[in-house]
Amino acid sequence: MKTKILLGVTMLVLISAAATAEDLTGAERILCAGVQATYCDTSGDCEVGMPWQWNMPEFVEIDFAAKTVSTTRAVERFRQTPIRTLERGNGEIYLQGVENARAFSFVIDEASGVASIAIAADGLTISVFAACTPVQAGR
Repeated sequence: MKTKILLGVTMLVLISAAATAEDLTGAERILCAGVQATYCDTSGDCEVGMPWQWNMPEFVEIDFAAKTVSTTRAVERFRQTPIRTLERGNGEIYLQGVENARAFSFVIDEASGVASIAIAADGLTISVFAACTPVQAGR
C-alpha cells in the first residue's frame, strides 16, 4: 500500500513539474527548482521529501557558457560548482561534475524543461526531479 501511495505522489509531482517547466532549446542560462527528492543511505533506508530537507537549494541556476551550476544570489550562502562535462543532443542536455567529495549528474529534457538529477557521495545518494525554465538575458 505504501508503495502505491508513493508511486501516486511521484506521478503527481512529475505531472506538475512538466506543467511548470519550459522549452529550453537554445537557452544559455536556465533556472531549475527541485520538486521532489529521494535520499538513500547504505542502510538501505530511503526517504522522500523536498530537496531543502537535505540542505539542497530551492533553486539552482545553470550557465551553459560559463559551465557552472550555482545557487541564486538571494540565498544566505552562495555556492557555485563547475560543470566538467556538458553535452546537448537528441533533445537532451547532459551535465556532470564533482566537488567536495560529491558527484552530480543532470539529464534535462530540452523541450519540456523536466530534469532528473542524481547526487552521490560516500554512503549516500540523492535523486531529484526538477522543473527548469530559461533565464532571460540581463537577469
